Amino acid sequence: MASIAVIGGTRFFGKILVQDLLDKGHQVTLITRGNQKDDFGTSVTRLTADANDEAALTAAVDGHKFDVVHHQVCYSPITAKAAVKAFTGRTGKLVMTSSMEVYNKDTFRWQVPAPRISTYCKESELDPATYGHDVDLPWLDDDYLDPNYGEGKRQAESYLVQNAEFEVAIARLSHVLAYEDEFTGRFTFHYNHIRDSKPMQSFKDPGKTSYVSAQDAGKFLSWLGDSPVTGPVNGASPDYATVYDMTALMAPIIGGKTIIEEVEDAPNATDLSAFSCPADYGLNVDLAAANGFEFTPITTWLPTETRAAKAAEEKA
Repeated sequence: MASIAVIGGTRFFGKILVQDLLDKGHQVTLITRGNQKDDFGTSVTRLTADANDEAALTAAVDGHKFDVVHHQVCYSPITAKAAVKAFTGRTGKLVMTSSMEVYNKDTFRWQVPAPRISTYCKESELDPATYGHDVDLPWLDDDYLDPNYGEGKRQAESYLVQNAEFEVAIARLSHVLAYEDEFTGRFTFHYNHIRDSKPMQSFKDPGKTSYVSAQDAGKFLSWLGDSPVTGPVNGASPDYATVYDMTALMAPIIGGKTIIEEVEDAPNATDLSAFSCPADYGLNVDLAAANGFEFTPITTWLPTETRAAKAAEEKA
C-alpha cells in the first residue's frame, strides 16, 4: 500500500483516478480548496489548500509524506513552483496532468521559432528540460491564463522538470470524453445535437484528432504513478477521428440525425463542433504502449459511452 496525494480529484476523470487508487489498496489524501464535495466518504483523508498558494500548500502538507503526488490542477509555473516548495522532501514522485495543447503550434508566442512538431505529436518533440518559464507573468489572472492555456501548461512542465528534486512524470492527455460528469460539455453537445437533429458547424474538410475516454484517462494517470516512467508521456486512444467519424459512431445509437455544416468562419460559428479540427493533429502513443499501457480504441469506448447516455436518458 502506498500513500498517495491527489491535488484536485473531485470531478470528471480525477474521480476515476482516485477510485482506481483506492481499488488498488492505496491510502489516498485529497488536497482541494474545499469548495467541491466528493463521494469518497471515510475512504480518503482530506487536506485544504489553494494549489496556487505556496505558503498555504506547504503548511497543509507539513508533517505528511507521500510516495506519489498526482497534480490535477497545475496550470502555470506559479502552481508548479508552489508544488516544488511544498513537496520537496515529502514525496518521491509527482505526476502532472498536462494536455495535448502543449503541442499546438498556434500558441507558441514566447519561444520563437516554435519547436518542430509532427502532425501526430511525439513526446521528444517538446522537451520541458529545455523549455523556458516565467513565474512573473500574470498567471493568476484568469483573463491572462485562459487564452494562454497551452503556454501555461508548457511552462508548468518546464518548471517542474527543471527544479524538482523528486521524480516528475507528465501525462499529456488528449480530449477527454465521457457522458457523465464531463464539465467540458463536449459529449453532451454532440449527443443533444444528434438527438434533436440540430445542425452543428465544422471547419472545411476537418482533420483527424485524438480523444481518450475518461476511464482510460483516470487509469492511465494511476498507472503512471505506479510505474518507473518519468518525463512526458502522451495519453490518447491509438486511433484518430474526424467529426464525421465521431458522430457516425454515436448517431445509430442515439437516433435522430447528424447535420454538419462546413463553414469558412468556423472559429466564430455559434454551434462549432468540438470534434472539428482544422487539420490533422493528434498524439502518438507509442511510448505508453512500449511501457505497458494500452489505450482503448475510440471505436470501442465511444459507442459504449453513447449507449450509457441513452440508457440514462430513457431511465430519467
